[in-house]
Amino acid sequence: MIASQRFRPDVVAKREAFLAEVAAIPAERLVFVDESGIQIGARSAYGFAPIGTRCVEVAPFRVGKRVNLIGWMAATCGSVRAHEGSVKAPHFEAFVAESLVPCLEEGDVVIWDNARIHSPAAIALVEAVGARVLPQPPYSPDLNAIEPMWSKVKAIVKQKLADARDALLDALDEAVSAVTPSDASGWIAHCGYAFLPD
Repeated sequence: MIASQRFRPDVVAKREAFLAEVAAIPAERLVFVDESGIQIGARSAYGFAPIGTRCVEVAPFRVGKRVNLIGWMAATCGSVRAHEGSVKAPHFEAFVAESLVPCLEEGDVVIWDNARIHSPAAIALVEAVGARVLPQPPYSPDLNAIEPMWSKVKAIVKQKLADARDALLDALDEAVSAVTPSDASGWIAHCGYAFLPD
C-alpha cells in the first residue's frame, strides 16, 4: 500500500529532488538507517494445514514490551541494536555514536527518514567523520533499502516462535546474522540505486 500523501505536489517535488541528488552518488557510498520493532510471541500471519482442516497457531497474548530495533545497512555490512521501550533521541544518538559512526568513511552518505529522534546531534556525529546525512523524502519508505532487511529479519524471528525475551533476542541475533552482503546489495539495487561497474 502506498500513502496517498506521496502524490501531493510538495512530496513529488521532494522525491524528484532526492532522486536527482542521489543519482550522482555510487551505491557503494550509501548507508541506510531506520527503526522497526517486534513483539515477543510474534507469529507469521499465514500458515498451512491439510485440506479440510483449520490452520491453528498458539502464541502468548501481549507479553512484555515491544522490542524496538535500530539498524543501519550498507552494501557490505550493517548492524542492528535492540531496545526495549520507546526509542528517544538520546537512544538514537548513542546508536549513531557507537554502532554507525565507527563504520563510516569520509564521503559516505547516510539516508534516513525525518523521524523526530533523528536529532541535530545525531547529524553532527555523522558529519564529524566526513560523512553526511541525506534525509529521504516524506512518505517514501521505498527509497530506504533497509526496509526489505526488516522483512527478512522479522520473518526469521517469527519462525523461531520466540515466546520469551531471551529467546526473542537470540532469534534476532540469528536473523540479523542471516542477512548477507548479497542480500544488502540486491535490496539497494532494487530500490533504484546504481553501483559502479566492475
